[in-house]
Amino acid sequence: MHLSGYALQEYIANEIEMNPVLEMEKEGDVELKNNEEDDSFDSELVWDSEDESFEKNYKQTTSNEDYYEAPIVQYYSLQENLKAQIQMLNLSGEVTEIVYYLIDELNDDGYLPTPLSEVTDNYEFCNGKIVVEEKVENALNTLQKCEPAGVGARDLRECLLLQLRRKKKADHKIHKLSMQLLEEEYQAFVQRQYLKIKTALGISSDELEKCINYISKLSPKPVTEINKYELLKEQIIPDFEVTVEDQEIYVSLTSSEFVKLLVNTNYTSKDMNIRNNTERKQVDDYYKNLVSDANSLVNALKERETTMINVMKVIVQMQPDFFKSGDIKELRPMILQDIAVSTGFDISTVSRITSNKHVQTPFGIFGLKNLFMRAIPSESLDSSPSTSIQVQELIQEIVKKENKSKPLSDTHIMQLLKKQEISIARRTVVKYRELAGVPNSTMRREQEMILNE
Repeated sequence: MHLSGYALQEYIANEIEMNPVLEMEKEGDVELKNNEEDDSFDSELVWDSEDESFEKNYKQTTSNEDYYEAPIVQYYSLQENLKAQIQMLNLSGEVTEIVYYLIDELNDDGYLPTPLSEVTDNYEFCNGKIVVEEKVENALNTLQKCEPAGVGARDLRECLLLQLRRKKKADHKIHKLSMQLLEEEYQAFVQRQYLKIKTALGISSDELEKCINYISKLSPKPVTEINKYELLKEQIIPDFEVTVEDQEIYVSLTSSEFVKLLVNTNYTSKDMNIRNNTERKQVDDYYKNLVSDANSLVNALKERETTMINVMKVIVQMQPDFFKSGDIKELRPMILQDIAVSTGFDISTVSRITSNKHVQTPFGIFGLKNLFMRAIPSESLDSSPSTSIQVQELIQEIVKKENKSKPLSDTHIMQLLKKQEISIARRTVVKYRELAGVPNSTMRREQEMILNE
């Protein structure tokens, strides 16, 4: 239940390798009869928005061209990706070896957290040879030329500088000033000593503001969630597909794994050169168990897919506006318990079904877990509950209307939200404000001071 499409294919491939009676259906094999009651499966459901009910609508595959099967794409981790880039460079064997070692020392964010002197000592110990630190530093410089920009940085300052050096210089002057700011006045920048920076660099408030905006567009981590997704998205095989035609929502599985599996029952001890009755019985029992295990797997896959389509059916029923628009602002409050009550499945089953699963929509691929969010109850019985995304939007609207010279504190924002019948704690306001990308009141005041100086 919990396996994603990619993991399930790996699991089935391993089972086929372990169980000789289990085979993958090939072209020319006898097709399964879709009209057999035991083997029938509703691969597609249609939701009628008028009567708020789902109607089963079986769509029969007429040819191989009509059958969608998501491709299996080779997945490369960050380390594998970097090593593949290094292989394209004409480096000596020793330098390549050192760069590979540095790649393996990177953390999940793409930083090199270990001091270079310590890395050099560890490398010497692991390889039993002496190497000067300068050679390791040269190897690190080579690594830092790889993608994504900033990889191999030892701290935030170096990460930002690496990105700037590779950034297209649309505004050469601001680019140069931003480089100078990070190289010469980084500590003042971190401590927001803007007056000191302007004096040291001899720049105006307008130029400083442009530099801050320019730097703010850089990533604080070499490997962000965005480029992590770029690495992972090739591995994602959507489990569901949702399409909208004439305001009707169609839900289907992207592939049906059990219909591609065959159980070969032709194995028999009579075909083998076995004369001992005891050995023949052991062989027969062995293959009997293999056939039983194979049938159990096929039945388990049938049950898995039936459960999956029923769960997805309810999710679409509860989130019709989102699947029609693709706008996350249209998501309604929904938790696992809601799906469990509607389907009759245990909440743990719903959790396994929605974990590591993705749905292909006309607006892109979405993780099912991202469609769930708790309701923020309203103080008014007449008002519908809000979601965290809607509250984030309200916070952004409140901040836009505030007096820029006297920014609102989180407590004031909490009170204004309460007037709109949304009662949440101050710490929750802080959480949603940060998720909405809104700085705190102190930072908003300092930014305003820059503009007015």
